Amino acid sequence: MKKDVWVLCNSREDMIEAQRCINEGGGLRATCLFRMDVLQNAMKRALDQNELPSLLLADYESGCREDFASVRLLLSEPAFVGIPLFFMAAVKEKEVDEKCYEMGATVVLHKPFTDISMTRMERAALQHQMTKNYEKIVQKQTMELAAAKEIKRLNEQLEARNALLHQILGKYFSDEVVDVILEQPKGAAIGGEKRTLAVMMADLRGFTALSERLSADMVVAMLNHYLEEMTEVILKYGGTIIEFIGDAILTVFGAPLVTEYAMDDAIAAAIEMQNRMESVNQYNADHGYPEIEVGVGIHAGEAFIGNIGSEQFMRYNVIGQVVNICSRIQTYSIGGQVLVSEQAKQYLHGEWELYKDFEISMKGIHERLRVCDVKAITGRYQVTIAEKETEKLFELEKPLAARLYLMQGKSVIKASIKGEIEGLSQHRIRIVCRKESAQEFDLYQDMEILVGDENAYAKIMKIEESILQLHFTFLSEHFLEVCGYREGRETL
Repeated sequence: MKKDVWVLCNSREDMIEAQRCINEGGGLRATCLFRMDVLQNAMKRALDQNELPSLLLADYESGCREDFASVRLLLSEPAFVGIPLFFMAAVKEKEVDEKCYEMGATVVLHKPFTDISMTRMERAALQHQMTKNYEKIVQKQTMELAAAKEIKRLNEQLEARNALLHQILGKYFSDEVVDVILEQPKGAAIGGEKRTLAVMMADLRGFTALSERLSADMVVAMLNHYLEEMTEVILKYGGTIIEFIGDAILTVFGAPLVTEYAMDDAIAAAIEMQNRMESVNQYNADHGYPEIEVGVGIHAGEAFIGNIGSEQFMRYNVIGQVVNICSRIQTYSIGGQVLVSEQAKQYLHGEWELYKDFEISMKGIHERLRVCDVKAITGRYQVTIAEKETEKLFELEKPLAARLYLMQGKSVIKASIKGEIEGLSQHRIRIVCRKESAQEFDLYQDMEILVGDENAYAKIMKIEESILQLHFTFLSEHFLEVCGYREGRETL
């Protein structure tokens, strides 16, 4: 799990740059706190949940320099004593460095960050975490030594240890898997091995761009609630969460506990995750957060699963082509979809019901892959994606000119194409372009749509001669307004 770094900074530009450098390193995760009230809320949550940061990074230029109020607030809390405190400064001057050290700085870094700067932060955070773990180990050994004086206390310690293991393993596995590991450790090997697994990748549509216009505390609160809801569903169906990759969730079914129903579990979990998004968005609406959508991809096959890392740092991970293909499938999904590779059906015990199936092409793979848009699964679970009312389009009185760009990943792959917007809603859009241009498009390609200075990203869902039907994956803040959309005046 990545170690949390709190960045105390009042400059949005410096905050974003520091966050980018920290997150790109791979071992750290930046939490940006740019106001005193945000810092106070973060401290309260950290103390309540006992999830303190592994390193504090304060910006000298953007507010800390004048009265160091945020730094003093952290240092006044006993629980934060001992956490490495780094300062970052734009100029390398002895007076500035001395001022930072007077405030308790462990290290003073200078902007822009270098590889050495990032290494120093990673090592300090790792050392702090190892120290905390060592302290916990010492405390536990002391308790066990005292408990060894009598049989009754030994039994109590055994029960307490099992409860602790259940609590720790419960962060990664379902209750059923934890019970098997505790009762029959050899029945669920956690060492590295090749195994046939079902792999699921779920990713929020357009969340990275959406988060750029939200405050940091709003992004964290909204994302944490979403991940909590999805985790509950995944564990219910016996899934093992390998990693949270930003707003994406990588999960396997069939490890560490071997089960012949891994594929059924994965699809049932994905369907229920989509259904759970209704309550997630109700929560968002109640708290003033925007609506979000998730796309899900599933693939199955042989992969390496087990503990990967070094003696200093190790985690449970999955590696193999099945993971790469699953990730690619997920990129073709739109909000509300569960896309499953057709070849994964061989591992399914129940039967599935589809909306449709289609072929996709993937970079680095010559053969096109057929994927299925799954609606329901029978057998053990009998779960179905909840039917939603067909969203109506607001018809424009006069077609609106737009520029269209085909995308591959985050890159534009074709020059600007002229089109005209005829109708749109909060999730869909209909565009007319030249018939010759439309013939060059493929289903499920990503497209950027520009109207003036506002833009949107969408996926092509249907092509009828010169008419394109697309599903939005991201909307800039005023895109619908610029297009003249008026909610409540839609027509089919």
